[in-house]
Amino acid sequence: MILGFVKMSAACLVIGVVGWTLVAVLPSWAQYATLPEGPNRELVEAVCGSCHDIEMVAINGRSEERWRLTIDEMAGYGLRLSPADRALVLGYLATYLPAK
Repeated sequence: MILGFVKMSAACLVIGVVGWTLVAVLPSWAQYATLPEGPNRELVEAVCGSCHDIEMVAINGRSEERWRLTIDEMAGYGLRLSPADRALVLGYLATYLPAK
């Protein structure tokens, strides 16, 4: 019985430490998760930010082909872009958020 209590206490301690670490790290990480400066940044923020937190876009670098497929997928969910705006968004994403 005491061994079970010790194991449970150790698990709670580990969970607590991990939790507090995340609480301490995430705010500082989030302040850097913004889109890089560049032409059409505002358009990308408006288009992508209408459904997602912009941090979600900023941390997901992809190749141009992967961004193209992602835009296609988002269009399947209801994203509407003119062909000209689509090209601008794709150009920005591929240039400023490439695959890592």
